[in-house]
Amino acid sequence: MIRDHLGHTPLANLQNTLIQDLTRIWSSLSKPPGLEDSRIDDYFDFAFAALPHKILQPEQFVAEVHKLGRRFREGFRDPKRTALRLDAESDGIFLPEYHRRIPADGFSIYASGVWDQIVNNKDLDLPTQQELLGQFRCDEIAREVMLTFDAAIEPLEAQRLSATKSGQPMLLPELGRSLNSSRASVIADFETEASRYHKGVYTRKRAELQSKVDDRLAALFRSQLASAHKIGVAVFADSVSEAVRSGQKEGSTYDFARIVEVAKAKALARFEQEARSLHVADAPWSDYTAELSNYRAELDAASARLRTDEMRRLASRIERWVRTQLHERIGLIFAALGAARGEGVSTEKLLWDRVWAGFTELVSEAETLLTERARGFDAGTDEVALGLWRLRRRSWAALRTKIDEELMEGNILLKLREK
Repeated sequence: MIRDHLGHTPLANLQNTLIQDLTRIWSSLSKPPGLEDSRIDDYFDFAFAALPHKILQPEQFVAEVHKLGRRFREGFRDPKRTALRLDAESDGIFLPEYHRRIPADGFSIYASGVWDQIVNNKDLDLPTQQELLGQFRCDEIAREVMLTFDAAIEPLEAQRLSATKSGQPMLLPELGRSLNSSRASVIADFETEASRYHKGVYTRKRAELQSKVDDRLAALFRSQLASAHKIGVAVFADSVSEAVRSGQKEGSTYDFARIVEVAKAKALARFEQEARSLHVADAPWSDYTAELSNYRAELDAASARLRTDEMRRLASRIERWVRTQLHERIGLIFAALGAARGEGVSTEKLLWDRVWAGFTELVSEAETLLTERARGFDAGTDEVALGLWRLRRRSWAALRTKIDEELMEGNILLKLREK
């Protein structure tokens, strides 16, 4: 603004002189490549106002300053003229093309940065200043919104850390709802405050904030699924074992494969329900396909272990039955020695044929029983073959033990005395 101290110099002459001086200064400045021939009025509009002398005419000066202050508002450019006019009270001096998308709460920081550039005699780059302002404000806003996010998530992280240290898997209740609400809230709050600043900076800072938030939420997500995995496998094994014990107590034959199938279906349904409750929209890390596949594979492995254990118990029960039967049958065969003497029948000559026939018949019955029961376990061919081999081997050992017992010297003498 030009102040006419004494009124000796016409305002128009001062305007021309100032414009000429500014033009010379502009032409002497170093400019970016491609803008060497640019003019000052390509970037600036000039307007002048004469104010009364502040000391000699204080009242008029204050009145004119107030009048001029009302001009600092939004205005428009009259297409019929190229320069601004300050002689009409209706003209505002803030034209739409001046807008640099600087929010009011960030203008002081922006202006301060511009002024620092001017004071330090550095090349003034207004777009860079806008980016710096955007970075400063976006970082501030990110720190503010993260305070609310931390208040909601840190207690969950503390519970998870405590469970990890104790070694006991734990499912956090309503975790999916907390993940969704916290993520949506922090992103929405940041967008509301930061989207007014430089778009490139805002987009980059939003991505950084979302990455930071997602890293923490994804850790909770994976930890929850890991706990659901461990708990689910343990519950599955317990439910199968309990169903088997119930079947044994009732004394009825039970379908082990059916028990496993039902328990596995329930375990998968529980895991998928928990995983679906943790799903977060537009978050690739909340896809649980891999975790579900690993869980299904772990259930299959647990099923195989349970089937192996059950096959071992079945083989043990059948082996005990074989030993009991061998004890009775072989004992009767040896007890019959000499019973038909004097009647023309020699039972001694057929002793070992009768022992072998009784043994093979008993083992055959046991093999049939084992094969039928193993089919109900959905056991593989190799597992059945291994079970039959062990049954024959241990049955033969039981036979040899029983024969050695019957042929002990004391037992033979006892039989001779009885006959």
